[in-house]
Amino acid sequence: MTTIREQLETPIKGQYDVIVCGGGPTGVCAAVAAGRQGARVLLIERLGCLGGMWTSGLVNPLFDQENKGGMIREIVNRLSEKQAWGGFRNISFHYEYMKHLLEVMCHEAGVTELYNTTFARALTEGNRVTGVITEAIGGRAAYLGKVIVDCTADASVAASAGCPWVMGDENGECQAMTLMFLVANIPDKYNITEGLMMQEVLAEAYAKEGRGRHAPFAYPYIIPIPGTRFATCQLTHMYHKDPTKEADITKAITEGREQMLEVFEVLRAYDPDFAEMDLVYSAPLLGVRESRRIVGEYTVTVEDLIRGAAFPDAIAFSAFNIDIHHANDTAQHTVKVPRYEIPYRSLIPQGFEGILVAGRCISGTHEAMASYRVTGDCAQMGEAAGVAAALAARDGVGIREVSYEELRSHIEL
Repeated sequence: MTTIREQLETPIKGQYDVIVCGGGPTGVCAAVAAGRQGARVLLIERLGCLGGMWTSGLVNPLFDQENKGGMIREIVNRLSEKQAWGGFRNISFHYEYMKHLLEVMCHEAGVTELYNTTFARALTEGNRVTGVITEAIGGRAAYLGKVIVDCTADASVAASAGCPWVMGDENGECQAMTLMFLVANIPDKYNITEGLMMQEVLAEAYAKEGRGRHAPFAYPYIIPIPGTRFATCQLTHMYHKDPTKEADITKAITEGREQMLEVFEVLRAYDPDFAEMDLVYSAPLLGVRESRRIVGEYTVTVEDLIRGAAFPDAIAFSAFNIDIHHANDTAQHTVKVPRYEIPYRSLIPQGFEGILVAGRCISGTHEAMASYRVTGDCAQMGEAAGVAAALAARDGVGIREVSYEELRSHIEL
């Protein structure tokens, strides 16, 4: 026997205008934007807080928020009012204040949040996505929605519905994964605005250790957090893992924690500056740079980035480098690109209705995604998707029939 056949009756626990799956930077902005348009919104999050990679992934700094308006600018401004913005390169934030602010913004917009609730599968009628099944401590539940916004980062809702998708480079290989972690009592000379590029520091410490080992990433950073005595570290790298396989994810987390402890112990033992450094906490959420990408109405390409493409249906923009953490070495490969736009069509899965996809899992190539995957860009895409979903639900039209002029009037580029 290789399968189990189940017959289930799942209670319908709610009906909404817009259902957003995933409460990370993309999903929160989608939910709040839809709520501000008057939509009845449900936000489903598998962890116990909002923010995703911002908060549970311990990812700082907040890249590519410069020159953006709209909700991402509001988030920065409201964090600044609480002295919870600044730190490393003046583009970093305090994790707990971010968690709280995102909850406040959801409550202000009338969004219903469900924590510790896992998306299980999409509900469909033909090629239309009509809702989602979830699993939580209270059991299995169904929620119906006029428009579903997939902000899972892995295109999990779209894949479950049967939408076409691709993953990785031409060989199906995804970028390296990273497990971020917090430290305390870093040397005073690494101040809150500059942090430390630890390449030479770690090389010297490993040389003193004398076992021929080296850091798992060629460009490791210590990133001070504003308003605290803590810093987050970006230096673990796990290679050749499939982000859609739980066994590979488990291995990546285990390897990341092992790398973290090794580097911490080497620094403490062989660099006097770090003798008093404390290891505080490893992120509960693994940093996955690349996973599924939908096949959409338009696929953003590296050529679009290089030429600084503008689109008649633009809903977001990026000015961030192509930034690929290859699976075959410990380096970081970057290509500078001009400001380019992201079209609404790249959020729409080919052949499907009732679903929008936002974040790094939109329709784009492996190289293009390596630019717009950063959280400032994902947040802006999420805001646009939330507005579009609310307008479609309000007017009773398909996601392709939303008035771009009205959509554009509610977002800032």
